[in-house]
Amino acid sequence: MLHVDAGLIVIFVVVWILVVLLNKVYFGPLRRVMNQRNREIKDNQKASQQALEDYEQTLGKIKEDIQAAKSSARNTRETFEREALKEKERLLAEISKECRSNVEKAKKELDQQVARLKKELEPQSEKIAERIEKRLLF
Repeated sequence: MLHVDAGLIVIFVVVWILVVLLNKVYFGPLRRVMNQRNREIKDNQKASQQALEDYEQTLGKIKEDIQAAKSSARNTRETFEREALKEKERLLAEISKECRSNVEKAKKELDQQVARLKKELEPQSEKIAERIEKRLLF
């Protein structure tokens, strides 16, 4: 059977003193360091999650801004295309008008030249007709 003597009590007290000393010197600081590390890990996880949410929010805003810029660019391009088409039509109308004017001017000049040439050829045609008549008759 087990005998309880003074050595057992001394060992029991020494073990408890060691437990208390180890708790104060080793396990206490170790627990504090581990608890601090766990808190920092949780804080870092929260900061990481917040940064990820901020990133996604910023990315969404950037996508919206890009869509708005694309839409604006499309509208601007369409406006410029319409204006360019109007300008092209205006220039074509101007050129067409100028061409018609040139054609009319050329027709008038041709009519004047034809009239002048008819006047010039009329006396000569009579002479030529007389010559032909003389040759044919004689």
